[in-house]
Amino acid sequence: MIGLLAIIIVVSIIEPNFFAINNFLNILRQSSAIGLCALGMTYVMIAGGFDLSIGSTVSLTGVVAIMIMNSYGVTGNVDVAAVIAILAAIIVGAIVGFINGIILAAINGRLGEAFIITYSMQIVIAAIALIVSGGQFIFGRFEEERLYTKIGTDYGPILIFIVIAILMQLIFANTNFGRQSYFLGGNMDVAKMAGIKIKQIRVINFIVCGICAGLAGIIVTSRVYSASPLQGSGYELNAIAAVVIGGTSLMGGSGSILKTILGVLILGILSNALNVIGVNAYAQLIVRGAIIITAVALDGLKRSAEVRGLVTT
Repeated sequence: MIGLLAIIIVVSIIEPNFFAINNFLNILRQSSAIGLCALGMTYVMIAGGFDLSIGSTVSLTGVVAIMIMNSYGVTGNVDVAAVIAILAAIIVGAIVGFINGIILAAINGRLGEAFIITYSMQIVIAAIALIVSGGQFIFGRFEEERLYTKIGTDYGPILIFIVIAILMQLIFANTNFGRQSYFLGGNMDVAKMAGIKIKQIRVINFIVCGICAGLAGIIVTSRVYSASPLQGSGYELNAIAAVVIGGTSLMGGSGSILKTILGVLILGILSNALNVIGVNAYAQLIVRGAIIITAVALDGLKRSAEVRGLVTT
């Protein structure tokens, strides 16, 4: 929070327009898709997992949604087609998450297995997106000023992100599912001995992550009125960065949706601030990488300090 406030104050002094309400709304709008992916990633990471297939899922769900809109939104009711497209994207995302979760649950996979399996799934889903789209951009041929295109413009993406974040935070903070997810991420073996149904919890977490990626795919394609099989490239790394910067541990067992929101805001505001003051795009990547390294290093130092404290006690 201190770092976030420092960025806002410094850049506001350099460029007064940075502090304008419209600019902050623009930051939230641009960060909403990555934010949704980060929310889903938070569920998975707290439970001791990882999902590198998010980016490809965003691409595939976006391609599916735009193809449905072009097929039924031109000849039929555009808003009905939008509902079908949204549901299809959510279902496709949920299926990808289910496959990830069921494979990891079947082999009792840990963090390393989650990394490899979801990376492999990323390749498979990316290939499916390329096959379905023919490797080409798919431009929207339906009416722009209707339900689908409004989702990704104005206040639409901001409201979706806020509503989903509140819902996910309430579920994780006030249900047995949330508490058991923390327990699972902290120590899978102990959680299993305690009678927690770890396979079901893992599958549900990955399904939630897939659904969030599907919603992100809708927002991205709605905003640009087109879809690309490579549209979600890099989303998984940005989502992980936001989660880690927010304070969720890479090893699982700690973190929260509220912390992830903070991480999303830090990345979004930092990116916008660097653009406003005219920092080169390549230099921005260096700054972002340095912040991620710092966040991971601090997480490691924190865990080491906790272990030393336990040993001393």
